[in-house]
Amino acid sequence: LRCRLYSASWTRPRQVTMLTCCSGRSRTAQRFPVPESLLEEATVQPYVHNCFVNVCEGRHIHRFCIFFKRHLRLRANVLLSTGDHKFRGDAVV
Repeated sequence: LRCRLYSASWTRPRQVTMLTCCSGRSRTAQRFPVPESLLEEATVQPYVHNCFVNVCEGRHIHRFCIFFKRHLRLRANVLLSTGDHKFRGDAVV
């Protein structure tokens, strides 16, 4: 899967490829994303949260799946922080 990674280690988002896992060996088996392959510091925050966001642009609706880690002990992410609010962790869209 092609996606955009907003890492606390970088100053700009990057286009990356996310690994996927297959549910079986048949051609009709489902594939599932593996965001753990991109998000850092699994020892501090092993859990990956996800949510869906719909963006309405005229008559078009774009749906995005967002995976993220957020924890007080993770590094502050300058890409996702605003003003007084610091986002600590990484996100993948």
